[in-house]
Amino acid sequence: MSSSAIQVNASSEIPVTVTSRTGPIVQIALRDIATLFRTPCIIISRSLAFIVQLFVFATLISKLVVVPGFFQYYAIGSVVGTIASISFIIGYDIFEEAEEGVLDYLLTLPISRRQFIVGRALGGAVRAMIYIIPMFVIVAILEGFVNPLSLGAALLVLFLLAFGVTGLSITVAVSVRNANRFDVFLALLELAVSRASTALYPIAFMPSYVAALAPFSPVSFAADSTRAALTTFSLDLPGLAGLIAFVVVFLGLGAAFYFRKLEGGVYA
Repeated sequence: MSSSAIQVNASSEIPVTVTSRTGPIVQIALRDIATLFRTPCIIISRSLAFIVQLFVFATLISKLVVVPGFFQYYAIGSVVGTIASISFIIGYDIFEEAEEGVLDYLLTLPISRRQFIVGRALGGAVRAMIYIIPMFVIVAILEGFVNPLSLGAALLVLFLLAFGVTGLSITVAVSVRNANRFDVFLALLELAVSRASTALYPIAFMPSYVAALAPFSPVSFAADSTRAALTTFSLDLPGLAGLIAFVVVFLGLGAAFYFRKLEGGVYA
């Protein structure tokens, strides 16, 4: 790669600049991070949903059920569920780019396919973290979480979840070519991954068919690990192992589907 900058208009609004100084992975990630701020309605709507969920629904439920510490349980889970939900948006971006031909154009950049997929997943994860940090701070202040090590461990867990979910969303985006099918499938997948988990409700209070699946959800791994870090200052090693495995599997699948589906202009 030459030392000169190569300016590429990947879309009508966001340029991608590949230079030897910043690195291609960083540039691809920065492009995806910038797209978050192009859609303020998403940020506003999801933020309002979180506020209502935390200060209205969680408050009311915690007064109705006789479960000590339920508000704290629900508050932490709301952050985990929200970051999982926002991380799925990268799939919609990629599907739209594929339909419009922008994705094929991006693949002409002087970047290896492996760097490209890692950059997309990294960008999706970082923008999810940017989005979720204010909510995380609100919960930390409400519940008095002040230990810097436990806060750092919790943020690391949230980042791993976001990284894995972006890989899952990318895999779906490059696997389903019909727009209607894609919208329905990704929405159902998001619902299943987020709701069939221990993010918002303990397994003991779930229907049996949901309780059987919840322990294997990556959102459950993240929720249990985040609670352990914040409330008991410990690491949930099985949860972390499951979360790392989830990241590796779907980042690898996303890369494999990119290589197989997009090379040769499948969407052209």
